Amino acid sequence: MRIFAYEHITGGGCVDAPLPQALLPEARLMLRSLVSDLAGQPGTEVVTQCDRRVALGLADVERHVVASRRQWETRFDELVATSDAVWVIAPETGGVLESLSRRVVDAGARLLGSSPDAIGVAASKHATACALERTGVPAIPAFRLHEARQSAPHPWVAKPDDGCGCETTRVFPTLQAASAWVAERPNPHRFVLQPYVQGEAASLSALARDRRAWLLSVNRQCIELEDGALRFAGSVVNAIADSDGVFQRLAERVTQAIPGLWGYFGVDLILADSGPIVVEVNPRLTTSYAGLRAALGVSVAAMVVRLLDRDDFDMIRPHPGRPVAVGVAGK
Repeated sequence: MRIFAYEHITGGGCVDAPLPQALLPEARLMLRSLVSDLAGQPGTEVVTQCDRRVALGLADVERHVVASRRQWETRFDELVATSDAVWVIAPETGGVLESLSRRVVDAGARLLGSSPDAIGVAASKHATACALERTGVPAIPAFRLHEARQSAPHPWVAKPDDGCGCETTRVFPTLQAASAWVAERPNPHRFVLQPYVQGEAASLSALARDRRAWLLSVNRQCIELEDGALRFAGSVVNAIADSDGVFQRLAERVTQAIPGLWGYFGVDLILADSGPIVVEVNPRLTTSYAGLRAALGVSVAAMVVRLLDRDDFDMIRPHPGRPVAVGVAGK
């Protein structure tokens, strides 16, 4: 099987603009991990695309270098057309992941990821919170600027509705302060407000298909607060056990709430006193993916490919494994 593994930041998506340096390390890490997992599978040929400014350090992989937007357009479509399946890694911001995934689907190629419609829901904090609320999944509500109402004295969080990671995410002591900050942004309609929930930051790594879910790991996240801004500082993959099945059931409920989730997806959580509460859903590879092979001893990429085969559907099983640090915390 020939698989086109495309990561947007390293793959030429920013070829005519400055590279987003804050996201580049994680982008490179995810692509390297994915390509390594795919290339290690018998009978799998991996092809990728890269920005001429980015050194990927990938061996034994067919690489196509692009130096302009026009070249990116042509090469991307060619690789989609000549591959058996396409795996897209891209930020949800600005609808990038959704539009690229739709481009793959419209070309008639097999997409190793969630449907564009599911991505459209998960890409929006507001739409995700509404979808989860409708199905009774515990989640932090997300409000537009004029929707939020102070129900109790507690801090509030302001963030882009389609933000990736902790992009432009700030914590304020009151709703009034958070609202004032959002109102001062050049594009206040892009932001949402959420009540700040105390607890431990965590995430789920899981697989989905046909509204079913398979939990891979529960990860401890390191989120730092500095001068009012939140920053992702890495994670420990497979750090928390799911001995009572709470996290498996939560992953299943998320797939019920957002039809079309397929393949790998992540769920950001707060482990509050009342139980796990969903912060957001990531319909793509997350940074935690980079630690899954070492943590579980298996290739999750191979599991995702097997999802294409209905006869092999129930062969996917979670593994106990061990904790592995990745991202900034793992350097």
